[in-house]
This record gives sequence, structure tokens and C-alpha cells, in this order.
Amino acid sequence: MDLDGTAVRDDYSMGELSRKAIEDAKEAGHIVVFVSGRRDIDMLTMHEDEAQCANYQILNNGGKILRQDDRTILHNELIAPESCRKLIQYCLDRDLQLQICSSLTWQVTIMTERTMEYARDVGVIPKIVRSLEEAKWREGLEGFMATRDLELIEKYIDEELPAMYYVNSEPGCIDIMPTGVTKWNGVSKLAKQLHIPREDIIAVGNYFNDIDMLKHAGVGVAVANSLDPVKKAADYITKNDNNNDAVAEIIEMMLKGDFDISGK
Repeated sequence: MDLDGTAVRDDYSMGELSRKAIEDAKEAGHIVVFVSGRRDIDMLTMHEDEAQCANYQILNNGGKILRQDDRTILHNELIAPESCRKLIQYCLDRDLQLQICSSLTWQVTIMTERTMEYARDVGVIPKIVRSLEEAKWREGLEGFMATRDLELIEKYIDEELPAMYYVNSEPGCIDIMPTGVTKWNGVSKLAKQLHIPREDIIAVGNYFNDIDMLKHAGVGVAVANSLDPVKKAADYITKNDNNNDAVAEIIEMMLKGDFDISGK
């Protein structure tokens, strides 16, 4: 399940009913996975017990897979160093805002009011970098994020950087990742390791970057507050939204067998 706009409320907290439902699902033998565009640093907005209640976390829109009980990294895709260098230098040369994100590293080329407001929510202030030498990129990076100057950054990636691509993860924000990384690819990699067939996967989301996993999973569920294209891609739309325990509604149906189908 996706996190923001899906499993957690708008204040980043998880409803009590949803949290209990997740525990019920695990006790019944199901595997619970958070599949998010969040980076490691973004997970700090959640209470620790809520962030850890899933069996696995798939972060970076599918690029990073973590086993929760021992925090083992099972898979992690990086953008090649040369591509990282080019994008960072491009943004520095033109005073464009770029956020550099990898593990718990968080750097920005320019601090904006929106970024500072989010930093206060996270409890971590990103370091401002003013030169390529200050930026972390030499070993490759998990990704970038931009909340300003989107058109110029998107155009440069489209024309000059085939090793990376971007996806709209929320209004006015793009996540930049290695080419080929998607939420569904992350889910399918984990499912293969766990020997779980596609037909036994229920995917839940609300935004554009969730559509691929809703289409490919055995059952795709859109929460009530989802965008219309997400609802069109789903097999089921919840009655409740993310602020009213949509996840609890889904898990209750799952445990009753309502989603037991032979696959699409």
C-alpha cells in the first residue's frame, strides 16, 4: 500500500483502526508492504511504531526494498554518478532548486519556504550546497526531488539524461529516479523473492505514481480520495478516504475473502 494519501492521514499519522487492521493481517499470515515515493528521510514524519508496522518498506517509488525486522536492504537502485553530476551542475549553474536525496542524506541547491516548512515536519534541516564539490554524488544517488523550476528540470532530463526519469508524486513535486524504477517493479521484485504470485497481490494507492501497481497487481484498490485516473485503473474504490481508515476497510474485506479472485 502507498503511504501518503492512502495509508496515512493528511497529518502523516495512521488511524488506530488501520494500524490494528495491519496487525490483524500479519497475524493471519499476510505480508504487509508500504510502497512509497518517500525516501528514508521522509519516513521520519511517521511515528516509529507506525513506520515499522509493515513487514517490508519499498521506498523511492520502487527503487529501494527494506526488510523491516532487521532493516536489511534487499535491493537498491542508484542513478549513475556521471548523470548525478550533470543534473546537479545544471541546477547550480541556473539557480534551480534541486533536492539531493539518498539514504539519510538530504541536500538542497536552494532553500525555499515550502522546503523549510517540510523540513520542520521532518525535524531535519537539509544542507544547502552551493558547489558541485559540496554535493554528494560520487557513488551514485538514490534520487532527487524538485518542487520548483519543474519545467526546466524536466526538459533537461528528457533531452540529456536517459539514465533517469521523473514522476509526479504530489501536486507541484516530481521525484527523479533511475530509469526503469517504478512501484510495480519494486513490488514484483519483492514478490519474486517471497514466491508470491501476482494474483495474490493487492495494491492500494491514490496518485499517479500508484497507477502502474494497481494495473498489474491481482487486485488494484483506489482509496476514496484518489485522483480520477487512479480510480479508473482500480478494480475497487473504497468508501472511506485516507483520513477515515480506508486501509482498515480494505483489510477487513481481504480477511473475509472479498478479493479472492483468479486474477485479471
